[in-house]
Amino acid sequence: MFAQLNHMAMISPQYPMLERFYRSHFKFRISERAHHDAEASAVVGDGYVGLNILPRRDGYMGGIDHFGIIVDSIDTVLERMKSAHPKTNIVKRPSYRPFAAYSGHDPDGNVFDLAEKKGDNLKDVYSEQQEENWKDSNECQLRRFAIRTPNAEACAEFYADVFELQLVNTPEGKEGYHLTDGRVILSLMQWDIEKFGGMSIKRPGPDHIGIRVPDLEEFKNEVQRLADKNTFIATRPLGGSKEAEIRKEHFVESALGKFQMADPDGNWIDISDD
Repeated sequence: MFAQLNHMAMISPQYPMLERFYRSHFKFRISERAHHDAEASAVVGDGYVGLNILPRRDGYMGGIDHFGIIVDSIDTVLERMKSAHPKTNIVKRPSYRPFAAYSGHDPDGNVFDLAEKKGDNLKDVYSEQQEENWKDSNECQLRRFAIRTPNAEACAEFYADVFELQLVNTPEGKEGYHLTDGRVILSLMQWDIEKFGGMSIKRPGPDHIGIRVPDLEEFKNEVQRLADKNTFIATRPLGGSKEAEIRKEHFVESALGKFQMADPDGNWIDISDD
């Protein structure tokens, strides 16, 4: 494939705790060269995709924030964007970032990081994942990044045109446009304020992530074991109140997996074992 989704990112004021959560529940690996100091984010990975958990800084919202793509040629991406999608753009990023030479946006303003597969800016977990002992080293895998956006069809066309992501069939009873790099799915779902009747309005943007586990029942047992052992890394309950039940159903309707949960920050996670 011309492009590969190589990382997902979220922002949290308790980012070290979220790192522990994702390492404990999904056995994601941490970079051997990661620097754990006041400036560092928490970075884990499954051997193919990295999960970058950024500290929440002033002026920024928390939650699932963006995803990253590595491509064969950034020049080709730029040419395609300028010729067919002139309202989109990219900007150069600081050279010290270990995973993105540029950042860009799609027609609705959804942000993504961008780097070349052989670029010298791939460091830490993002370079280690290219090593043979990292590839497919984890049984649990980051498999989906879902965005709810006002012009889902136009955004799907953008990612297909510019990054050659392939459209896959939408499962029966589900909505949206689902594109893949051969392994990870990028889902574009329609945002409409009418979808939020009976609950607080959720803004357009990243909605949830999807993770594959090898055995769903074993995973559920492990979720309970970890919650009993350490409440700080317990999952956030879904549902409960009238509004929370509506919100839960809203998530379930857009999910492709078999089990839905939230991390300690409330970020939605869609779990599947197939």
